[in-house]
Amino acid sequence: MTLAVGIFDLFTYGIPGALHLSLIIYVLARLNLIDLASLASAPSVLQLVGAAVASYLLGQLAYPLSALLDKVAPRWNWSGDHARLEFVARVPESRERAFVRADTSLLLAAAELHDKEAAGEITRLQGVALMLRNSALALVFALVVAVLELVLGSARLPAGGCAALLLVSLIAAIRHGRRVRHWDRLKTLEICFWIPDIDDRLDSTHR
Repeated sequence: MTLAVGIFDLFTYGIPGALHLSLIIYVLARLNLIDLASLASAPSVLQLVGAAVASYLLGQLAYPLSALLDKVAPRWNWSGDHARLEFVARVPESRERAFVRADTSLLLAAAELHDKEAAGEITRLQGVALMLRNSALALVFALVVAVLELVLGSARLPAGGCAALLLVSLIAAIRHGRRVRHWDRLKTLEICFWIPDIDDRLDSTHR
């Protein structure tokens, strides 16, 4: 059996999961629940495989909470409707076309059928957007840990600096994640604009 993990899985689950894993190891070490020296003495291959599997699983487990965080975070005008309005403003001749009003998931499927290589750019952008969105949850937890270190710990200056940096990183991750999601919606519309007969097919599905 071959186990394949694509770039989408790496961005969406692996990288955010690695952030969660790093934070968990830090907290456990600060509480003296694990010995970092003993952990580092394990075989390198075992460390690598264990970290990769743990990161992927943590990324999967944290996904629902990341989606919840995304719902309560400010939108900053990056909704699907904003992408459609921007596209129509750029390409006025598309205003009355059916594909502009279609569901983005359906449009992505049409783009993949039309040109899988071109649609790969959309998938890449979606992966980056989800990576930033899911990483924001890890930054929230890290920010909480930094604040606790600031209040309860002895190294208040480094803890305060980390808390400020994490807060800035959290806001940037949410904002840029929304921006990249906006870009992938625009790219989907741009590719679908050139698909022959897409409007006729979409019209027939709604009859």
